[in-house]
Amino acid sequence: MKVGSLSDYLNLKTVAFFLLQFVLVVGLLGYKAWNDSSVECVKCHSDSDKMKRLGYPQFYLTQRMVETESKHPYVQCRDCHLGNGRETNAENAHKGMLKPMLVSDDGDVLDRKSVFPKALLPRGRDAIRQLLPQEKVGDSYYPVDPVRNVLWHDRDRMSFNFDPEIARKTCGKANCHPDQLKQFSSTIMATNFRQRTMRTWLEPYGPQN
Repeated sequence: MKVGSLSDYLNLKTVAFFLLQFVLVVGLLGYKAWNDSSVECVKCHSDSDKMKRLGYPQFYLTQRMVETESKHPYVQCRDCHLGNGRETNAENAHKGMLKPMLVSDDGDVLDRKSVFPKALLPRGRDAIRQLLPQEKVGDSYYPVDPVRNVLWHDRDRMSFNFDPEIARKTCGKANCHPDQLKQFSSTIMATNFRQRTMRTWLEPYGPQN
């Protein structure tokens, strides 16, 4: 069989087909990189004056601060907090973002904006309760009713236990710590499904029934 030159196998349609494939692949990869970016998060939060005007000076940050504090080079804000890093509207940008949960005595997740819109900063001298929402009366700080507890954002909003789905979207992503999530998911703590389905201490079943 005669081995011809490359030009024997190429024609306008073949070149156009491969060129179209190349454009599609580059376009899809480019769109994914653009969509996954947290550029608007940093653009907004790195404006110190704007953060002060909005009443959240403690949320000032830069990309360098994010990487230094997290010890993860090139990490994006949404890698850990979710939300929409390409959205310029604050409400839309924070939609779906993970946040600390304020829990009531009845075990309900409270609306933070209506209960305690202020920053969760250490208050008072009680080390156990310093990060609970508190108001200053005289020289002392008192917990805000009806807040009973503050839970971190990796919890299920119904059971308040570890939520593997949240972990898969954040820390357990392919380019982060998937091996650690896989290992933890097989432990007794992670597979304790009975405990994770409990809603109360007594009924219909619970640890003290």
